[in-house]
Amino acid sequence: MDFIEVAKVDDISKGQMKSFTVDGKEILVVNHEGKFYAMAGKCTHMSGELAKGKLEGKIVTCPIHGAKFDVTTGKCLSGPKIGLIKLKAKDEPTYEVRVENRSIKVNV
Repeated sequence: MDFIEVAKVDDISKGQMKSFTVDGKEILVVNHEGKFYAMAGKCTHMSGELAKGKLEGKIVTCPIHGAKFDVTTGKCLSGPKIGLIKLKAKDEPTYEVRVENRSIKVNV
């Protein structure tokens, strides 16, 4: 598959994230310490929009039930919590990212 341009480097500042639709898939692109990472943009628990969640360092928290994911690996670090019940969520798929001529490109 080819790399598809989703944004320019200046569009996503350090410590920020943005959501893009690429080939019908919602992709979350994160600038963590000047390096760009991409993973699926919907929570694996109930499809919450991760771009509407909170980003702290390299951890994004789903706005619906609080599942936490490492944006550099897609690994689920903490499952969702509903009341006193702690559930599990699957890891997020990740996508290879390249920066070419100040363009952020994702291999979906």
